[in-house]
Amino acid sequence: MSGGPYVIGVAVLVCSAGLVSAAAYLMGPAVEAWRRAHRAAPAPAASPDVVALIANGQAERLDFYHCPGEQRRRPHAVSVDGSRTCWHCGHHSSGDQT
Repeated sequence: MSGGPYVIGVAVLVCSAGLVSAAAYLMGPAVEAWRRAHRAAPAPAASPDVVALIANGQAERLDFYHCPGEQRRRPHAVSVDGSRTCWHCGHHSSGDQT
């Protein structure tokens, strides 16, 4: 039989493409629902200390820094002197000491 390995290779390729297409068709709605749910998640509420800093004009900007209180990157209110206050836990880090 001529072309036997070629025919088998093409058949495997076609079956694989069909399985990938079926998986994408079946999983697509679930993935989109998950994305919509996580995209529409509300922003975390700021701690009252951070809200007070912003209201008083003491917070100059917001930026992401490593939070020693939570041991991960979190948004911080950064004041003029470089000190930072975590939006999530309220941990205060001192600024530049120069």
